[in-house]
Amino acid sequence: MKNKLQSFETYRGFAALMIAAVHFNVNSPLSNHSLANGLFVHFFFTLSGFVMYLNYHNKLIDFSSVKKFLKKRFFRLYPLHLLFLIIFLIIEVSKYFAQIKYGLVANNEAFSINNFKTFLGNIFLIQTFFDYNTFNTPSWSISAEYYTYMIFALVFFCMKKNNLFIFISLVGILAFRINSETGLGIENTYLSFLDCIYCFFIGVFSCKIYFKYSNFEIFQKYYSITTLILLVVSGLLIINIGGKFSFIIPLFFGLLLVFSANLKNENILGKIICNKFFVYLGSISYSIYMCHLFVFWILTQFLRFIIKLDTIVDDNGITKLDLNILEATIMVVVSYTLTIILSHILYNYFEKRFYKPS
Repeated sequence: MKNKLQSFETYRGFAALMIAAVHFNVNSPLSNHSLANGLFVHFFFTLSGFVMYLNYHNKLIDFSSVKKFLKKRFFRLYPLHLLFLIIFLIIEVSKYFAQIKYGLVANNEAFSINNFKTFLGNIFLIQTFFDYNTFNTPSWSISAEYYTYMIFALVFFCMKKNNLFIFISLVGILAFRINSETGLGIENTYLSFLDCIYCFFIGVFSCKIYFKYSNFEIFQKYYSITTLILLVVSGLLIINIGGKFSFIIPLFFGLLLVFSANLKNENILGKIICNKFFVYLGSISYSIYMCHLFVFWILTQFLRFIIKLDTIVDDNGITKLDLNILEATIMVVVSYTLTIILSHILYNYFEKRFYKPS
């Protein structure tokens, strides 16, 4: 069995692009649509749980292996996070000098949110526990995921028969989260961490199910059509389900992964999903996730201060570019293009310096 599943890479790439669309905040049909949804972060969490179990369920056997696992995950996540933390710190300093020298006040005044306290929080990867997002805001999920890796490693190191413990923990988290009256998708405070754990261990259970049933004849016969059905159902759930009911969505994410794991470039669905370009987007998806906000911010400043496009102030007091739909669509296309180009560079010349892809 290959440790790197091509269908999962495509899913990563698509999810990263949809999360980018959330932050490409202009009136374009390419970004202002129902699939531009933060729930794709929770799809990442679920997928991560599946892949971590796939690769490490029988390797976390002693303290040395746990240490090696956490070190590898740290160098997978932290260098790119630190790079963009420094970049956004430089942006904050630039905003401060622009305010002092030219009287230009940003939507978020310099160091009002991105301050010394939140910088330290980002340095130590505890930003998911803050009441609001700071610096490179998508990085909240990196914080939640790394500490979930710690829990995963400890559970599988300390408890070889862990199914009942994990199941009871998931039920407990689910009951607590439903009672909190806050739906899946919150991006701050300890609730975001609980949601990460919940989705991640659904992914773990999904991989256990895959190991147990993937060789059954009925599974082999119908996994492709079942994958297609679950893709449609998952998309409809993301678009239509919210609030307390949103906690069922990761269960369908998990089922989708169970049946997608067998997809290969040998039938129509497999040829589409395992297309080389889509798979490559998955390979660079972490860079897409981490750099897209920076790309959009830089492009916005270029259009605002160099090209001198008109701006408007919205109902929330936020200054935005005054673009028609065509102009906004062109901006989104350029944002995606620059994001993919920069992600290609970051993946090949930065990410790979700190870890070796599986």
